[in-house]
Amino acid sequence: MAIAEILIAWFLLSLTGALAPGPLSAAVVMQASRRGKLHGILPMVGHAIVEIGIVAGIVLSVNALVLNQFTIDLLIGFGGFVVIIFGLLAMKDYQYEEQNSVEESSTNTSTVAEATIQGAAVSILSPYFLLWWFAIGLANVTMLIAELQVGISIVFIAALLIFLTHVSTDFLFGIFLSITADKASKRAKAKGINWLNVGIGLFQILLGIWFIIQAVF
Repeated sequence: MAIAEILIAWFLLSLTGALAPGPLSAAVVMQASRRGKLHGILPMVGHAIVEIGIVAGIVLSVNALVLNQFTIDLLIGFGGFVVIIFGLLAMKDYQYEEQNSVEESSTNTSTVAEATIQGAAVSILSPYFLLWWFAIGLANVTMLIAELQVGISIVFIAALLIFLTHVSTDFLFGIFLSITADKASKRAKAKGINWLNVGIGLFQILLGIWFIIQAVF
């Protein structure tokens, strides 16, 4: 199979993960509605950093890792707990307040770090993310690297092509989601309340509770 065909197939497969609703999508919407569309992209940056580690691990043959059912349930339950926390944080910012330029510049660095870390945290602890990589991504990346490489010196290039193709789907969807959320938030601020944040908070809390129920039962 030609390299272009391999990467196109991987791009389409990666879309199945990028388009799945979950805490990462909620994080993008929350950040975009609070601080604008540029901040909405930052959770995807944190997500991409986590995936660099995953692809690197596969290249280093960590793909033999197997999780037992108890460990999976533990991760799902803990992930649900963390998602609920982020939902509560979104609900905490239910009130819309105008910020002046001095306030925005003084908090810019901390909010960039916060949004990026949020993206990394919900990625690591999201059952959707973990299950996608263990059920789909891991085996396919291993196979794709074998298809693309023509020698030891090319493994790095093959892994880089696979990573860039994969994260491109995340960023394309993230940009679309961020722009949409930013525009929607401007229409959802009635009586000083950011109703989009309220909705995202409730969504994350319910999603987290569902994760915990799945882990327990």
